[in-house]
Amino acid sequence: MVLVQFVAAGYYEPLASGIIMKFPNRIKQHKAESDSYAILLYKLRKVGIFRNLTDNDYGIDFEIEIVRDDQVTGKYLKAQVKSSEKLKIRKKDKVPTVGGIKQSTLHYWAELSFKANVLAYAVDLETENIYVTRPLFWQATKLIDASEKTKTIEFLPVDKYHSEIAGGLTYAYGLAPTVSDIIHSHKSALKSIEEIIEFYVGIFHYDIHLPTDSPDTFGLFLELCKTLLHEGEVDKSSLPEQDQKGLLIYEHWAQKGELVFDEIPNYILQEPMKLLMPLFIKSLKKYSNLVLAAKYYWKYKNHNYLRIVYENEIPTDLDTHDKILEWGYGIRLDGRSKTRDFYSYLLRDE
Repeated sequence: MVLVQFVAAGYYEPLASGIIMKFPNRIKQHKAESDSYAILLYKLRKVGIFRNLTDNDYGIDFEIEIVRDDQVTGKYLKAQVKSSEKLKIRKKDKVPTVGGIKQSTLHYWAELSFKANVLAYAVDLETENIYVTRPLFWQATKLIDASEKTKTIEFLPVDKYHSEIAGGLTYAYGLAPTVSDIIHSHKSALKSIEEIIEFYVGIFHYDIHLPTDSPDTFGLFLELCKTLLHEGEVDKSSLPEQDQKGLLIYEHWAQKGELVFDEIPNYILQEPMKLLMPLFIKSLKKYSNLVLAAKYYWKYKNHNYLRIVYENEIPTDLDTHDKILEWGYGIRLDGRSKTRDFYSYLLRDE
């Protein structure tokens, strides 16, 4: 009978024959990756269905399909997982960062984002905390340039976001609009901004009991808000409970009037419009700034979208009802001033 002895150094030694056999050592990086995946899957197990893509790793490790009330939703996101060995936390703002991201990976994340949001996770193997990014598209496109230098991505701050709510954020981002939805709505909003502002001025300018002269514009505005505004941005506390539930539903407001369905009195529309319009303008400005910050990417990806954003500049101080009305009256009197030369802008260095 052959006696077997395991040696701490990783050897297998059959004593009877005297033959010494050495097994492969486990690569440290592989163990870190394996542990990171295990922690992520356990911590986020209630979010949905994880599909492993690590065998074909081109910058994505998992596809996560969101499950709601035990029902699959068809909504999913893509996930890249980084272990804490590459995680650095900035002292000034406690923002975790991971460097060494290739330009090709940034391009890949950006392209995938048109169909599904892409998130990166950083797993601290010691504490088992999980840190998560916002959907990576806007961060990735800002980092893409003409060089071949690797880049650093940022995660949400340590003191605000870690394991305890990583699942909630994953769930929310999985159900959130995709980049395609946002770009379509942003572009439509910029093209329709004069019409929307004219409508806004009208419901506060004309007799409050008259029906609005442009119900279709109100419907368009609500549809754009559904994509461009995040649920947490809208403070509905000033509204009655039923209006809170139906805030972005055209039929809800149409049924509150005493006239026929599409004749909604101005006074009915004043409250939702006054609440939503400053947030809508803020959102337009935010996405315009994100596009302009990624000028190099958009110059080659979608030249026309970049032009629409650049030429339709939104004033920076439209944060109150009165300022928006003032801007709207100015447009009524003088029209919109579009003096920015897009082609001169293209020639400037990024």
